[in-house]
Amino acid sequence: MTEPVSISNAIAKKTFSSNAHLPIHEFESDVNLTDLDLFTNGQPFDQFKKMREKAPIYLHAPFLNDPEPGFWSLTRYEDILKVSSNPKTFSSQAGTGTMITLGSEDRRHPKLWRSAVDHMLNLDGDLHINLRREHMPFFKPNYVADLRIKVSAKVQALLDDINPNEPCNFVTAFSQQLPIFTLSEILGIPEEDRQKLITWMEFLELAQYIQVEQMKKELEGQKTNEPVNTDMLEMFNNMIDEMFEYGRDIMNAKRKNPSDDLLSAIANAELEGQQLSPEFLDGSWLLIIFAGNDTTRNSLSGGVLALNENRDQFNKLKADHGLIKSLVPEIIRWQTPLMHMRRIATRDVELGGKLIKKGDKVVMWYVSGNRDESVIEKANEFIIDRANPRLHLSFGFGIHRCMGNRLGEMQLRIVWEEILKRYSDIEVVGEPKRVLSNFVRGIEYMPVVLHK
Repeated sequence: MTEPVSISNAIAKKTFSSNAHLPIHEFESDVNLTDLDLFTNGQPFDQFKKMREKAPIYLHAPFLNDPEPGFWSLTRYEDILKVSSNPKTFSSQAGTGTMITLGSEDRRHPKLWRSAVDHMLNLDGDLHINLRREHMPFFKPNYVADLRIKVSAKVQALLDDINPNEPCNFVTAFSQQLPIFTLSEILGIPEEDRQKLITWMEFLELAQYIQVEQMKKELEGQKTNEPVNTDMLEMFNNMIDEMFEYGRDIMNAKRKNPSDDLLSAIANAELEGQQLSPEFLDGSWLLIIFAGNDTTRNSLSGGVLALNENRDQFNKLKADHGLIKSLVPEIIRWQTPLMHMRRIATRDVELGGKLIKKGDKVVMWYVSGNRDESVIEKANEFIIDRANPRLHLSFGFGIHRCMGNRLGEMQLRIVWEEILKRYSDIEVVGEPKRVLSNFVRGIEYMPVVLHK
């Protein structure tokens, strides 16, 4: 076993060539899953359904002028399960966990791109197991149970601050706040610094959009000789630099004076008798504040929206609060807060009649697998009393299954217990604004009235 110095360094030096083995599909598809606008008004569920039926393992073209080749899109539940269950053939360590790298190295924010690669989710084998072991004590049932008291008090305080019977942006008033509080308690983030994490999260969710727009404008500029507007990019880069600088400072402080929190555990973790490299400290910081926050945040907002769009289910819930237990996993399935993850094939392998070659990117579309009616009955319906509500892919599967699943579900249960106790109704009173991303299925604005 070797120390994970930097996966990103190896990837940056890699020379990509386009896929020469274009498959013959049973249909002509104009779907472009790299088009972020496709995801703004909900999700391309019709396209995913067509792909599941006619081209469940589909070789997608590269994005614009991205130097990387295209990628295989997996849209069926069972195919996603097969890939997730075979990490030796479908590696996390051979490339980034997200769908596309987007553009040449000189266009990327150096720390952000590198940190998106150099972290636990992009490790295989013993390296992954050993680092995951350092995190586990803070996600075990007894720890989560002890945290429940603090989370419950925070939920009550946040709801106390919202004026009943008046519209509010539920995202900023509530769903942003709760997971940051919970995460900060686990990490050991001082109370006075916690609002910074919210600001950084807002910019992180813009990362993909900014990269895409930069690529588009560069292509347009090549045609019109117009320079690219860099004002927004400069603001973004400054904020991301601030985030990583804070992470480095607090990690170094936890190395010198460790305490009983997750950041101390990460900062002092050892692999093969050596402390984590600076690259992996940055990556661990990025992973924990993003993954530890985003699922809960977007499931909170997404759950409110789902119940408003399915009033029969909301009425069912108000009549029987015991349904909260099955409501929570159904919200997480329905929302699918992280829509995909990616693997790299380590050998030539046949999957679903398609030859996937060594080095090919394989993207698992959880958001499609969660709507696969061959596995999940009435998968396109929001049903809060499903017999098997945890039959979903939102937490991943296999060795990389999200270790914070209990923590996320615990927060959602407390929220809905308190809301049903306090209010006669929670009503969405305007059109939500969605995060512009094909990775995060999130909501950045949603006007809501809590009715007494």
